[in-house]
Amino acid sequence: MKPLKIILFNLVLFQYSTFCFGQNKNSFLSEIEKNKTRKIDSLVSFNTDKNKLQYLALLPSVNYNFLDNNFNVGISISNLSNFYQNKQRNKIELEKLRFQLIEKKENDLLKLEEEYELIKDTYDILKLEIENTTLTTEIFNLKKKQYENNKITLEDWLNVQKNYQDRNLVVFTKRKSLISKMKHYEGKIKNNCFKKEIDYLSINSNQ
Repeated sequence: MKPLKIILFNLVLFQYSTFCFGQNKNSFLSEIEKNKTRKIDSLVSFNTDKNKLQYLALLPSVNYNFLDNNFNVGISISNLSNFYQNKQRNKIELEKLRFQLIEKKENDLLKLEEEYELIKDTYDILKLEIENTTLTTEIFNLKKKQYENNKITLEDWLNVQKNYQDRNLVVFTKRKSLISKMKHYEGKIKNNCFKKEIDYLSINSNQ
């Protein structure tokens, strides 16, 4: 019974960690967790039902004796012993399976959570860059007027244009890359969790 107790103890710890981790989950991740949990329960239930068929091994054997003209009913002690051994072994293996599935579920959810937070952080930083475009454009226009009024040289003005274009190209590249990552993530979890962010980046595509 000791291996079974150890597995049950670890299972309780995982269920507790699942509860604690679930308190901070986004709603779409909570839904993913529920779906994964339902699949685990279905798989374990299927294996439990399959193991129940082993009760057939306990059915007594029935033989007909033609010489004595009677039936003989017998129970195999070997079958009975094997049944209880297999029952205990299957119980342990089933708990090990549940433990492994829960562990994988938690690892998968943790990776999804970390990936989501990384994308969100990248978006917040890029949003600040986009919002800073107004100031950058004002500086560009100021330098343009200075050049037109011969207050800066052509070389200075060309450098201003190059820096401005380089900055816009960097933001454009970041925006396209981030939208691609968001859509890939949404496709992976089958949820439009970045709809608001993608809409913002698409509206500000000319920035």
